[in-house]
Amino acid sequence: MKNTLLTIMGCLLCLNLMGQTSPEALSIMEKYQQATAIENLTGKLTYTNISKTGRTQTRTLQQYIKSNDLKENKYSLVLEFVSPADVAGTATLTIQQAGKPDEQWLYLPAVRSSKRISPSKKSDRFMGTEMTYEDLSNYLSENIQDFQYTFLGEESQGNQKAFKIEAIPLNGTLSQYEKRHLWIDQKTYLMLRTDFYDQKGNLLKTYYAQDIQPVGNSSIFRAHKIKLENVQTGNKTEVLYEGFAINEGINPSIFTKTYLETK
Repeated sequence: MKNTLLTIMGCLLCLNLMGQTSPEALSIMEKYQQATAIENLTGKLTYTNISKTGRTQTRTLQQYIKSNDLKENKYSLVLEFVSPADVAGTATLTIQQAGKPDEQWLYLPAVRSSKRISPSKKSDRFMGTEMTYEDLSNYLSENIQDFQYTFLGEESQGNQKAFKIEAIPLNGTLSQYEKRHLWIDQKTYLMLRTDFYDQKGNLLKTYYAQDIQPVGNSSIFRAHKIKLENVQTGNKTEVLYEGFAINEGINPSIFTKTYLETK
């Protein structure tokens, strides 16, 4: 009997350590996945880094996204720098796979080769922005199985009603963040805001989605402007999107190292 009680207590402790997602939070996150699901996407983005002293740096990129597995919510992403000339041709490739860590590569035209980004480097900033390589993966899709989600209630962002959810990495999930707070739009189920907390539990940065509107004549909504503010450093990154084309077809060979190195 004593051994049985110890076994039960041990199982309960394991469940507590793993955490449990609330049904309401899970339903919202699944609708968020459905709202962002696409077969493919192309478009141009221009980002501006703004330092706390007001110094600016602007870069323009072409982005390509395709679904690897819509059922598993896995995608591939290529970001290719177009301007200015000193970074033109630099590109990143992210490949998501079900049940496996993301593969990420950085191509540098100066050496005409790609280097793999190791998991230990996922917290590195992407080309001087306030976005990290981990953020790039989460931008593609939210891996629901890797987090414990808790519904924190409703909290509007500006004029938009939103659900507020806390996301905490489960044991074994590699993340630079202790937790994130997510605000999901009740109308479009897109992300309106994310607060990122560092491993000490302090607010690190905040993501804001703005100018959310349909793409062309479709029923698919996207933010056409985003902003990332690092509250610890005072730096921020602003991104403008234009020329969206969704589900109009894309060449799969783009999402390979060969493309990066021979384009």
